[in-house]
Amino acid sequence: MQKIVFLVIAILMAQASFAQEKTDVVPDSTNNNPGWLWEISGNGLAQKSYLFGTCHGEGHNFTKEEVFSFPGFQEAFDQSKMVLFEMDLNPEHVDTAALSKQTKWIADLFSNPDPKYMMPEGVYYKPLYDSIAHFNVVNKYLTNKMKDPEYWKKTPGYWFTRIGVTIFIATRRAQIVDGLLYQEVVKQGKENGGLEELEDVGGALQSLLTDTKGIDTLSMKEQADTLYRSIREMTNGTMRRMMQGFYEAYMSNDTCQMAKHLAEFPELSGAEATSHDKELLHDRNAAWMATIKKNLPEKTCMIAVGCRHLMGASSLIAMLRREGYTVEPVKKK
Repeated sequence: MQKIVFLVIAILMAQASFAQEKTDVVPDSTNNNPGWLWEISGNGLAQKSYLFGTCHGEGHNFTKEEVFSFPGFQEAFDQSKMVLFEMDLNPEHVDTAALSKQTKWIADLFSNPDPKYMMPEGVYYKPLYDSIAHFNVVNKYLTNKMKDPEYWKKTPGYWFTRIGVTIFIATRRAQIVDGLLYQEVVKQGKENGGLEELEDVGGALQSLLTDTKGIDTLSMKEQADTLYRSIREMTNGTMRRMMQGFYEAYMSNDTCQMAKHLAEFPELSGAEATSHDKELLHDRNAAWMATIKKNLPEKTCMIAVGCRHLMGASSLIAMLRREGYTVEPVKKK
C-alpha cells in the first residue's frame, strides 16, 4: 500500500520538478547560490522553523548519509518537533477511496484506454513515416519495451501518456528523499503530517498526464513524427543524462545549478511543462500556506517538499516572505 502511495506522489512531483518558471531562480538577492535548507523566523514566532527542498528520486536510491550531509540539516532535523510532507506518508492514514480511484485510472490506462485514444479505422503507423528507419525505432520500442504487439491500435497521443506513466513508475522504485525522511521521523517518534490530500494529488496527476491538447491538434502524421523524436530522445541517453544531472544538481546544494541543468533540456522541460506550472507549483504552494501558518507558531517544524517548490516567484519562500516571515538560506560551511 505504501509503495503505491509513493508512486502516485512521485509521478506527479517528477513532472513538477522538470517544469521551469520563466522567473528568477529564487526570490533572494543576497545569496548567489542558496541551497535547499532555509530558516523561517520572525512574524511573531517564538521559535524558528525550517523549509527543506527534497528530491523525488529520479531513479536514484538516496541514502541517509547523502541527505543528512547538507550543511545544517542534521541540526535542523534534530530540532524539529514536526515534519510536514507534501502529503501524509503514513500508510495507515491513506484515503483508500482516493487511492482506489487513482490506481483504477492507471489500470484502465493500460488495459482499457479511453476510446479517444483508439486509432482511426484504416490508419496504421508504418505509412505515417517517410523513413522506414524511423518506423522501425517506434515499432521496436512499443513492441519490445512497452510489450504491446498491438500498439498500432492506439494513437501516438495515447503513447505519450502511457510511456510517461511507465517511465516514472520504473524510476520511483528507488528510495526518494521524502520516503527516507519519513523513515527517520518514524524512528525518532516525531510528529508528522501532510500539506494536501491524496485526492488532490491524484486529481492533479490525472489532469497532467491526460493533457494531450498539444499533440491532439497535430495531424496523425505529425503525431507519429513527434512520437519518434520523443522515443529517440529517451533511447539515445538524453533521459538518462537528465536524470543523472538532476541528481548531481540536487546534491550540489545549489539552486542556480539546478536551474541551469533544467535549462539544458528544453525539449523535456519547455513550453509543454510550463503550461502546468500554475497548477502544480503556484496553486499547490498557495493551498499549503494555511497549514504551514497554522503549525509554525506551535512548534519547530520542518516543511519538506520538492525542491522546485523553493524556486521561482511562486515559491513557498516568496509566499512566506509576503506573509511577513523572515526566510533565509542556512549558510553553507
